[in-house]
Amino acid sequence: MGATISGMGMVVSSGDAAAKSDKKSRPSNGVGAGLVHADFFAANGISPPSTLFEEMSDTFYFAKNKAGKFVWGNRLLQEKHRLARAEDIIGKCDHDFFLRDIADRIRADDLAVMESGVPVRNKLEVIGGRNGVLTWLFTTKAPLRNAHGEIIGVEGFSRDAQRSQDIIEPFHVFRSAIEYLQAHFMDKISIEHLARLSSMSLSTFERKFKQHFALTPKQYILNMRVHEACRLLPSCQSIERVALDTGFGGQSYFTAQFRSVVGITPKQYQRSVAAAARGAADGAG
Repeated sequence: MGATISGMGMVVSSGDAAAKSDKKSRPSNGVGAGLVHADFFAANGISPPSTLFEEMSDTFYFAKNKAGKFVWGNRLLQEKHRLARAEDIIGKCDHDFFLRDIADRIRADDLAVMESGVPVRNKLEVIGGRNGVLTWLFTTKAPLRNAHGEIIGVEGFSRDAQRSQDIIEPFHVFRSAIEYLQAHFMDKISIEHLARLSSMSLSTFERKFKQHFALTPKQYILNMRVHEACRLLPSCQSIERVALDTGFGGQSYFTAQFRSVVGITPKQYQRSVAAAARGAADGAG
């Protein structure tokens, strides 16, 4: 039988031989983190959570079994609870991390979701830690189901309001510039003007803009114009007209710039969209 590598770097084996091997090696206290994790997902015929959850910088992801024991937690949750390893959360419950009244409330919410089968979306929670620090969370949780559709636990996200604000904050200084670009991207735009709107020198603006958007201001403008061209091309036969309407001027320049972003020429793009539309129509017929 095969084996799947989970996001935690643990092996989730499938098949009878793997299950027998897990049972033989399981510690007598039942705490073995990797084994609990493997047993839960493999035994229920479902895949472990995506490794993308490990990349979240403002959102805690969790999965618990019916008893309220964690069977998964992402890296940010590990850091929140000051655990040495991500898998150290496996087998623990909220009462291991929060004051009793808070943990009881979380458990009651989990039970309500599992009993009703109805998700809870963006519920505001104010969680007080043992150190007295309050954390503001927007929590969404839903029933976790096995391969047969039976509820076997609960999973969800808790977005840390402060972390989200910290991530968004650096972009606020570009708000005026971005709003100007959205209104005037088809016009000739001065980068110096954008810098003034952001109260920065030209060099500082260009450096910080690329740092936050992974594009230079000119590349950002180009992408906005090409995006608009993609919207116009399917309903406009004249590529020259689209070139003028999106601020590129001449058709040859437009074609070269469009291809540099999209990878095909405007004419090829029109043909591909038309072919897709015909295929959809044939399928519907």
